[in-house]
Amino acid sequence: MLNPDDHLNDPAFFATGAHYALFDRLREDDPVHWTTSPDGRGYWSVFRHAHVKAVLNDPLLFSSEREGVAPVVDAEMAAVVREAWGVGKHIATIDPPRHADYREVIAAPFLPKALSAGEARTRRLIGEIFDQLPAHGEIDLVSDLAVRIPMAVICDLLKLPAGDWAAMLDWGKMAIGGTDPEYQRGTAAETTAYGFRQLFDYSDGQAAQRRGCPWTDPLSLLANAAVKGQALTPAEIAHNAVQVILAGFETTRNAFSGGVLALLEHPAQMALLRAEPKLLRLAAEEFVRWSDPVISLMRTTTADTELGGKNIREGERVLLWFASANRDAEAFDRPYEFDVTRHPNVHLGFGAGPHFCLGGPLAKLEIRLAMEELLARYDGIEITGPVTRVHSTFVGGLKHLPVRLKPHLPRAVAG
Repeated sequence: MLNPDDHLNDPAFFATGAHYALFDRLREDDPVHWTTSPDGRGYWSVFRHAHVKAVLNDPLLFSSEREGVAPVVDAEMAAVVREAWGVGKHIATIDPPRHADYREVIAAPFLPKALSAGEARTRRLIGEIFDQLPAHGEIDLVSDLAVRIPMAVICDLLKLPAGDWAAMLDWGKMAIGGTDPEYQRGTAAETTAYGFRQLFDYSDGQAAQRRGCPWTDPLSLLANAAVKGQALTPAEIAHNAVQVILAGFETTRNAFSGGVLALLEHPAQMALLRAEPKLLRLAAEEFVRWSDPVISLMRTTTADTELGGKNIREGERVLLWFASANRDAEAFDRPYEFDVTRHPNVHLGFGAGPHFCLGGPLAKLEIRLAMEELLARYDGIEITGPVTRVHSTFVGGLKHLPVRLKPHLPRAVAG
């Protein structure tokens, strides 16, 4: 029998779905588990909802800035990510109190008031993507819908040319999914570095064109921002833009496609949404909990501490397993039941504390509008081929979901 650490460090293991059974065992037997790692340093794996939330709510003790947040435990990959992702230069890897200042720069377009004002435009963008689907209805729901919808929405929000979106999507797959053989060009580290570098260079070029521009999109706000009277450096601008792009499309892609798959596996829940579309707001939350768009994130301790009865020393890494926390029976009634009426839903899919996902409300809006469109246009959906998942300890996403969409038949008109 393999040591659980071998599984926890293996991206391919998480494409099998077998990790949930492992998490169940470790939550019960060793909820704060010392894990050996390929780089020889080791790290603490945290599996329970309460412990994960406690770490997220204490960002000064559990730092995002010291070593970043990506679950990287390979020395070559760690060096790549620190440089390519710009650890300490963007909001996901900046600790308080600086974090709040940088977050404020780009917050306005993601606030409920702004999202409400732009809902009609978002709905139109999503409708146009559905309009482009083939009439025969044979599609890959991931590449034809789940990927294209959030990429279109976030790029439109950033005012990026539509002709650039396809290339950005490929770069994003390599940056986030570099551990998956399907996306690799060279080693995992080389793939990740290439993806991030392309996104960085592109964002840097776009930002240079926005300096002095009065637009209020996130990229233009970054290009003209100052924190404490100090203009952001070009590197800070580009790294924050890359973070917005990746976060803007990855979570929605994974939650939407994973949620649709869950509905196909639980047809009574699909029927319930068709009968009561108002439940889509709750369903969007359950999509995120169930699909685990983010499997894990890292923190590093800034002082000696204790968690779950384990003594953790300053400078040790702590890996938060969101995919385990979101199936914790101590936090959720019937955690292994997909329930679009679940309320309250205390999932940690968007994090918690000061680093709570800024784009969470946008992701939920996109999921709701996309589901409204899907249910309005199609009577039925059936899976037509193998469903595959990304090889990653970082993101929990589908790579392929081949389906056949059955459009609503026109009603006969009485003569």
